[in-house]
Amino acid sequence: MPSITELPCEVVAAILRGLDHLRFLPPTLLACRHFYTSFKESHGIEASIVRHQITPALLPYAVALMEASRLPRPLVASSVLGLLDELYSQPARLAARVPTLPTSLVRKMARTHDTIHALATDFAASAWARISPRGAPTSIALSPTEYFRFCRAFYRVELFYTLFRSGAFENNMNPWFFLRHTPWGNEQLGCVYEQLEAKFAEASLDVVAHDVELGELSIDYLTVGADNQWRQTWLSHGVESVYKLTTAHSYDAKRCILQSTLDSSQGRINLPEALCAVFNDVVDGRTLAEYSQEELHSLAQRHSDQPDDDNDDTDRGPYEAWRNANADVTLAESLMPIDNAWLRERAYVFWDEDRVQKLEDGFGEDLGDQAAYTEQEYEDMLESFDARSEVWQKGGRGYWSRGDTSRVVWPDR
Repeated sequence: MPSITELPCEVVAAILRGLDHLRFLPPTLLACRHFYTSFKESHGIEASIVRHQITPALLPYAVALMEASRLPRPLVASSVLGLLDELYSQPARLAARVPTLPTSLVRKMARTHDTIHALATDFAASAWARISPRGAPTSIALSPTEYFRFCRAFYRVELFYTLFRSGAFENNMNPWFFLRHTPWGNEQLGCVYEQLEAKFAEASLDVVAHDVELGELSIDYLTVGADNQWRQTWLSHGVESVYKLTTAHSYDAKRCILQSTLDSSQGRINLPEALCAVFNDVVDGRTLAEYSQEELHSLAQRHSDQPDDDNDDTDRGPYEAWRNANADVTLAESLMPIDNAWLRERAYVFWDEDRVQKLEDGFGEDLGDQAAYTEQEYEDMLESFDARSEVWQKGGRGYWSRGDTSRVVWPDR
């Protein structure tokens, strides 16, 4: 029986195409010269592996994101609308494009999916820990539809930032993007946004609260949501930028990331503000409880050739959760309402119906309005702006602390 090194190159290439993840390819190629030779003589091995790595339902989103990143800049309406039309009306065409993508883009697609997978599963785990029954394991095994929902929402947020960050098409965001989704699908984007903001706030706090230059700029590190324009600038750089910040291990590394993404000339778009405005044109005083199920589902069909935004997700869990939570408000008030922030922490529009039905206490209980910061903390922040500005004006740079300037770097005198 021949050894593996004696197999024809095309057979070895077929074996390589069967790898489950692109990270397994480099060590495999280094293990044997024959493997490397077979790889070099065969086209599309990496693309085949990525098709195993990314589930079929998510693949069109992964390709669309890569295509969005390489659209000619400045973006024009025809290219943006054409890509979104293809994603929502002919997703199979996008998925079939993987073998034609440049190798560099295939690798980038794999890295982006790893990032989204990590953020999505982390969000699912933290949300489930808040609602899991007493005594039950806090770990979570997502169903295929739940996994798809979590990842798809992160892909959509990243696609939104990539296409609309420049601000050139703000008036077209609803018909081109948001109104292709079900209302509960858009609420999923709100959940993801708040998760990303919380991650960003935690990872950036030490730098933004102590760096001399950022204090000179009076960068608010306490205000949450759409009103914090500095934070919106950073978040506009997208999912991968936030993930890079959360995985940086040192103060200097985090400061470098924040500094490199501080330039608002690259554009800034406000996702929570955009979401809250999706149904502003709906003049209807009825509450959601007064809508029929058919009316609510038809809202996703106004700008899409698809019969339903959720062709890959027919479970009623997200719809039921969204409608029940917003039964007493109008459609215009149903996206990202402040009163439902505790539910968004629990990813309430992501879970399958059968899972929610098994929960003893549903999503738990609202623990009340817990302010993001105290009045004293806000006063301390304003005072730090003045103190850091004074250090800046004298030429100091680096790390400032109240009553301690030992880590401030002064210019040579």
